This record gives sequence, C-alpha cells and structure tokens, in this order.
Amino acid sequence: MVKKRLEADLKRAIEKLGFTGTDIVLSISPNSSFGDYTTNIALQLAKREHAENKQTALEVANKILNNLGDLSYLEKAEVAGGGFINFFLSDQILLDNLKEAGNISPLEHAPKVLIEYGHANILKEVHLGHLRTFILGESLARIIHSLGSEVFRANYQGDIGLHVAKAVWGMKKMGLPSREMNLEEKAEYLGRAYVLGSSDYEIDPGFKKQIDKINADLYEKNSELQDLYELGRGWSIDYFELIYRLLGIKYDRCFFESEVYEQGRRAVLDNIGAIFERSDGAVIFPGEKYGLHNLVFLNSAGYPTYEAKDMGLAELEYKTFPYDKSIHVVGSEQEGYFRVVFKAMQLLYPYLGGRKYHLSYGMVDLKEGKMSSRTGEIVSVDDLIKVVGEKVREIMKESRLEVNQEVVRQVAIGAIKFAYLKFAPASNIVFDLEKSVSLQGDSGPYLQYTFARTQSVLEKAGVKSREVGKEESLEEEERVLLRRLEYFDEVVRQAGVEYRPNSVAEYLLNLAKDYNLFYQKYRIIQSEKEELRLTVTDAVGRVMQKGLDLLGISAPERM
Repeated sequence: MVKKRLEADLKRAIEKLGFTGTDIVLSISPNSSFGDYTTNIALQLAKREHAENKQTALEVANKILNNLGDLSYLEKAEVAGGGFINFFLSDQILLDNLKEAGNISPLEHAPKVLIEYGHANILKEVHLGHLRTFILGESLARIIHSLGSEVFRANYQGDIGLHVAKAVWGMKKMGLPSREMNLEEKAEYLGRAYVLGSSDYEIDPGFKKQIDKINADLYEKNSELQDLYELGRGWSIDYFELIYRLLGIKYDRCFFESEVYEQGRRAVLDNIGAIFERSDGAVIFPGEKYGLHNLVFLNSAGYPTYEAKDMGLAELEYKTFPYDKSIHVVGSEQEGYFRVVFKAMQLLYPYLGGRKYHLSYGMVDLKEGKMSSRTGEIVSVDDLIKVVGEKVREIMKESRLEVNQEVVRQVAIGAIKFAYLKFAPASNIVFDLEKSVSLQGDSGPYLQYTFARTQSVLEKAGVKSREVGKEESLEEEERVLLRRLEYFDEVVRQAGVEYRPNSVAEYLLNLAKDYNLFYQKYRIIQSEKEELRLTVTDAVGRVMQKGLDLLGISAPERM
C-alpha cells in the first residue's frame, strides 16, 4: 500500500536535511480532517538540533515538506499545530489500490515464533474460561504467520500432579459407568470425578493422605490405579482433539508435564548452590535476590513443582523448535509466576534470555456469575456451543435467513470467538449471550452477515469484480470505505507486533459499519457507478473474509 512509499519519500527528505538513523513513525490519522496518515517526525528532529542551531518543530516540518518533491499520489500535505505533518492521499491512488485490498506485507525480518496456548489440564472439562487462551492464541498465531513468520503452535498440558490424583481418586470412588459413553459424556464424568476428589481432599484429612499417596505413586508409575489413570488420560486427549477441531486449531506439538518433570527435576538438582537453594527440606529459587519473590521448585518430598517442570519444558520446546520468540498465552493471575520462572530460565539457559514473553489475559465470567472447576460451577465448551447455536438458529428464523446446520455451527462459533477477541487481552470479560449473537452491532454474526451481503451483491450482478475507470468521482461514503481498505495492512501489522488481535476485530467492525451505510444509501447494481461500487464491494468482501480468517472465524457466503 501507500504507507511504505510515503515512508521512503520521507526518509529521503530527512536525509537531505542531514538527519540519519531516524525511525519514521507514520500513523493512521484518527480523523479524516487530519489527513489519511500523519507523522510527528518534525518534533523528534527538532529535539535533536544543536543549541546553536535550534529550530522549532514547525520550521523543521516545513523544511521536510519542501524536500518531499512532487508526490503525485498525494492530494496534499500540510503542517498542523505542534509540527505534525498530515498527508492526504489522492482519490486515484485509493482507487488504484483496490486491487491490492486484503494483501498483507510481510515484516522485513520476520522472527520464528513459538506460541504456547491451550493448557487445559488432563482429566478436566474445557470450560468457558479456558476458551480465552485457545481463541486468543490461535488468532495471534494466524496474524503473526500472515506477517511472514514461521509459527509453531504448542500446547502444554498437566497430565501428572495433585489435580490428576484428585480426579483418579474420584474415578475410583465413583466407579466406571456401566454403559458406553461418547466423548462429551466422558469429559463430563471426568469433571465430576475431579470435583469429588477436590472436595474430599479439603474436608477429610484421611482422604487427603490417600490422595497424596496416589499422587506420589503416579509419579513413580507404580500405582495400582495406573490403568485407571491411563484410561482417563486417553479419554481426555480424545476429547481435547474434538475441541481443537471445533475451534479450528491444529497444534504442531502437544507437550505434557509427564514428559518434562524428570528433566526439570534433574536441572534443578544439578544447579543447587549456583541457581537454586535448599530451604526447609525443599529446593527454592531465591527470587528475592533479583527483586522478585522466592518460589519452591522441588517440594519437601522431592517432587518437582510447576516451576521445575517449566525448566524441563523450556529446554524441550527450544530443541523441538529453535525460536526467536516464545509467547505464553496464560491468564493474568500468573504474571508474578512467570517473572520468577523466566528469570530462573535465563540463568539456567542463557540462550533463552529475552526470548520469552507472557501474553497476559484477563478473567472470563458469565453475565450470570463466576465459574469454578474445583466446585463444579462451570459452563463447558460443549454446553456453551449448544446454547449459542440454539440462539443463533432462533435469530436466523426470526430474521428469515436460511437456516443451514453448518452455517448455524459456523455462526455460533464465530459469535463466541468474536465475543472474546473484541476485547484487549488484558481486560476482563463478561460473556453476554444476547450481545454475542446479535445481527446488529459489535458481534461476530454481524461481520459474517456483512460478508454474506457482499457476496450476495456480487452474485446478483453476475461478476466478482470489474476494473475501475480513471478519475472516478467519489461520494463521501465511498471515500470512507476506500480509506478504510487502505489501512488493513497496517492494522494487521500492528496487531501482530503488539500481540493485540482486538485491533483486527475493531477494524472489521468499522469496515462493516462503513459498508452497510454505503449499501443502504446507494444503489449498486444498475447504477451510474456500477463498476466502481461492485469493485468496492468485492474489495470489502475480500478484506472481511481475510480479517475473519485471522480471527479464526469462518465466513459463510450465504446467511
């Protein structure tokens, strides 16, 4: 698009003024009255002037404009208050760029990125809260890949430890069902077993002692309940695969605690005195030495904690995929944990220094109240998809839309995903069923319906697109749309660099609102500007489809 071209021209103009090594930040103007792009480069350069050659930002800005030369793709460029330079693109360049709508420019030096997301523990149900890491991680993987990065999708799941022992205890106490169960029923059964084990562990010291012994025996693989554990583990993995398919996720590798705990324990033991310390029978990382807090890595029984297991995982992940950046998509309650663990990793594996990043996300609750897997007060993914699907079907019937089972499924999952992705990762979410499925406003179905509308227009016209003529005059709503389409590449780039898929979600909402206003105001087919308006419709459809795909949302052509 035009942005790169303008950045190159700005760089040449600045170098003519004797400035080198300056990063040019060209931003999307928040208001069209301030142009299509704006830069504060003159303010930066004015600060670099020597005291004896001091110039104001306004003076520097005017000198830059004088050195830009003849830029035929601009309608005009002007200096605004404080030394900002605003650039107004010509209508013709916006028209010319329609054929590139939906294209994404790769980063100049795209890093290799491992994204670790999912983390649902074995022998538990996947609930509404777990969904955020799945949905956020998958969208981020798609956005970063679109910018030219090689992306490795990883999942890390707890299949050994106290939570597993509690679930196995519950399975033993409840007994296996006498009939064959489907995967959803198996997951529900395991969820109930975990709740029972958690309750018994807290209320009865005798039960607690027995569950602790199951935990120790499972670590040593000498438990009489090993077969029961393996059965439940297999059910869980099969159930998770079903969830992955529903959400459109295909992991490159699933890592498990059971395959890294011994490696992590050995790494800690081998570095007592250098990195780790003994304390009251346990082994800790002395985080207080580094302005952090101390954490236990081996408990008094000698078993590795989550922290020690993460040491083994770090080495295995890097051996599997030697990345430039590793992004851990994990809830905000783990921020302190990761600060300590990353510091320990840096000391244990110096080559990982600066490569680790914790993408923290907020909590998710229902409008009706909070959830807890420990007490059983949860909404499973299966239940959520069913409830949303039923609501989508009801709305489509009321709106006299074609009710197709596959489309209902796509719209229901799109509604759920968008309800998560429209918020910045750090924010807390309250899931609102009514708002998530609305065909009006900020929802996934609204975006899907807008895409279907573009395809309907093109189908009625009997064409996919046409060439736009030169010197087309643009109505205000047409230029707003062309301006919005111009920004898609930059929005995706920012979303990938800043790890904020919500930027793409917000962009698509604005694009949909702009197109629907245009659609309602102007005739498209058999109008005096049919070629232009069909081409704009085609471009909006391409960008909407691409943007939805980056969010992991399907774009049905009919609704």
